[in-house]
Amino acid sequence: MDEGEGDLDDFKDCKWPFGGNGKPEDVAIPSGAGCAQINDVLARADEKAGEFSFGGQAHVLPSTAGLFVDGVGSIPVPITAEQAEMLITQCEKSPFGHDFDTKMDENVRKSWQLEPDMVQLKNPLWKTGLDELTKTIALRLGYENIPLESTLYKLLMYGEGGHFVKHQDTEKKDGMIATLVVQLPSLHEGGDLVVHSKGKVRYRHDFGKSDGTAAYLPHYPVHYADSEHAVENVTKGYRLVLVYSICLPKTMRHFKRDPDDSLIEELAEAIANIDPEDDDSFALLLGHNYTEKSIMDLGFGAFKGIDRARVGVLEGANAVVPTDKQLKLLIGKLSHDIFYETEYTNSRVFAHMNSITWYSMAGEALGSTRNLLSTLNFLNPSQEMLVELWMPHGICKRGGYTGNEGPTKSTVYCTYAIIAWPAALHTEKTLEYMPEDVGVELLSAQKSTDAAVLRDFLENLNARLEGQGKVAWYSYRDDVSVKFCRTLCELLVAAGDSELVNFFFSKLCPSLDGLEDNESLIQPMISIVRAFDWNDIGQVILKTFGEFVSRRGEILGASNLEMNLKVVTGLDNGAAKQALLKLAAEKAACFPKDGLCLDGPVELLLEHAIRCEDKTIFDSVVNVFKEVDASLLEYVATTISQSIRDMDPTNERYPVLASIVSKRIEWLKSQIEVLDKPFTWEMSDAEFSDNAKVQAFLRCLHENDQERTQIQRISRRTELRSRLDAQQSKERFVRDASEFNKR
Repeated sequence: MDEGEGDLDDFKDCKWPFGGNGKPEDVAIPSGAGCAQINDVLARADEKAGEFSFGGQAHVLPSTAGLFVDGVGSIPVPITAEQAEMLITQCEKSPFGHDFDTKMDENVRKSWQLEPDMVQLKNPLWKTGLDELTKTIALRLGYENIPLESTLYKLLMYGEGGHFVKHQDTEKKDGMIATLVVQLPSLHEGGDLVVHSKGKVRYRHDFGKSDGTAAYLPHYPVHYADSEHAVENVTKGYRLVLVYSICLPKTMRHFKRDPDDSLIEELAEAIANIDPEDDDSFALLLGHNYTEKSIMDLGFGAFKGIDRARVGVLEGANAVVPTDKQLKLLIGKLSHDIFYETEYTNSRVFAHMNSITWYSMAGEALGSTRNLLSTLNFLNPSQEMLVELWMPHGICKRGGYTGNEGPTKSTVYCTYAIIAWPAALHTEKTLEYMPEDVGVELLSAQKSTDAAVLRDFLENLNARLEGQGKVAWYSYRDDVSVKFCRTLCELLVAAGDSELVNFFFSKLCPSLDGLEDNESLIQPMISIVRAFDWNDIGQVILKTFGEFVSRRGEILGASNLEMNLKVVTGLDNGAAKQALLKLAAEKAACFPKDGLCLDGPVELLLEHAIRCEDKTIFDSVVNVFKEVDASLLEYVATTISQSIRDMDPTNERYPVLASIVSKRIEWLKSQIEVLDKPFTWEMSDAEFSDNAKVQAFLRCLHENDQERTQIQRISRRTELRSRLDAQQSKERFVRDASEFNKR
């Protein structure tokens, strides 16, 4: 079960997200003189933010919209009870969204709705008036000279008892920034629209009831799409409402606002004066809520109100600062998880975990950093208390009962922020804060060979990943990606530090056995083994290839045995090749025989064993296949034939290998002999005392069955003879070996 907003008990220890400390009533203050100056300038940008919510009498709209509904006809307003009942016959009950589900529950929402394609507004003055109203809305929201668009989303009707508890609108259209509600002249009591901000009622829209105009004129409120709002209970009568989505035009969804020039100049000076030693980074929490889709589609173009004003000034100022003084700006979705340890009715905070999902300013997804250990330096232009900054973003989650313990509980606080640091520190900060894939790609692009930088990066990454598995009993540790491993191997070779090789493979490298795309690591691992002394890295490489992993579902990558053998193929003779081949022979003895005898691993294993000078390795591999059922030896026999075609028959290994091929040939012959015997379905001695007809049926020979079986037998015999001929044509040495054995 999820509950809205946070819980002050989460911060009894005075520890707030991302390193914040203080009492709930404390005002967060950024550290660093430069960040403090930026904070002050951004506070003045709020004046350009536009209004949070507004509304009133819609003077530009005609009192009669000319409402016409398919299946009902013209609907005069205010609507009467009789007309309302007719309208309801064409409507459906209004659902609501919860997590990823659409639900129906009149305790949460009670109203009726119509899709826009069933609604016509025939008064030609309605569109003209709506266009004028939309221009006013754009201006008051802070979108001056931006031609916002109003699109009808639904017609809603609330009767007695109609309501909608506090909720947020979903983004119904791409580029949606706000919701416009137009209430047609309605005779009702109750039904106020209440808009909340930071957990408190900030605006109340009564649709003209207080001045007596509700029944005669249309009224409207506007609020941002992410604003929490509720429709209070209608105690009498009916409300007839048109809901519009206010959207940016498609061609302007990545527009940049033109902020105040004087603020840009002042903020640019503050940015240029940042001392990287004192002000190494800052984060600016966004005031509105956003969906992942809007951020990925529009980047910072999705920002609304106060966020758009502040970030517009910040972007504008950063653009005019000299390149070496500029800030690197990113969007981050901040998540702070609080885990509780619960026993019976007692609970206490067990652990905190910070995570960031990263995006470029254009909305490109850059990955996530889970269990971030570093802190953030928060700006606070609105001078809000810690409790005001974080409480509205909390969701409390309660699970079921577990054994002798009480219900599990955790709270997560999520909101978006702008995160910035000096461009001169971009590499350092990327390695510290951002996903490891982004960090390693940056080092690769810079062709970094600095072992100290690489060591700090890997140690910090390992500490973060280890911490993931310790925050709660149900938590887990992330694995680094194959892409990360591939790029890092190149950096390890360039750095030339064997200790880093050991650290990576022992601490960070995921289990490779069956891992998807693991074969892309073969060449990088060959380079690792070639570049370093085997005595320095051998043990950790052997351990990496020696692991067996039981994976659920389909295995997408090569086995460790096959990976090992392909690395061996890329090595020259020496200690590394010998050790890896010995490991392969040992693992082959434990490998499932039906998998071992497939085309991939068996060919490499036998080729290397036959060429290997170490007799113990050869014997170990051959002994594995001596024990294998002959029906599985097809690839084995073929591989042996091709591998020893030019081998001297007097070689002591020759008859050993020949015996395996002979075993396969004898099995093929036996299969053909079985097929040469006449086959019948007849069971002459069958007994079925309970039913004489069944017994007679089993004892008789059915000609159709016999004919069908004969065709199948001929086909199978032809197939086996073809295999035998092919096998014998390749295995001339079998006869030679037999003669050799008789000498």
